[in-house]
Amino acid sequence: MAGIALSGVEGASGVGVRSDHPEDVRKRKNLSKGIKSQVEEGVITLDLDINVDYGKNIHAVAGAIQREVKNAVESMTGWKVSAVNINVVGVNAL
Repeated sequence: MAGIALSGVEGASGVGVRSDHPEDVRKRKNLSKGIKSQVEEGVITLDLDINVDYGKNIHAVAGAIQREVKNAVESMTGWKVSAVNINVVGVNAL
């Protein structure tokens, strides 16, 4: 759900590849690999590793992702999203 919502935000290039994690050395093709979630008592916290398109306002893109992902997850699950943490791990040239 979060990956689909993320892919719909202009300026976001999808999930990112973190070079500091050995399992992330290969390029990601699965939308869920750059997303970690933690659920406690029906409350979800999400951590997203993303790439942003070159020239885009990173702060604005991250804010849009947070809103879209929060709305998508809450509407599809009925659970409360307490946080959507964004980690920008790369910038993609257009």
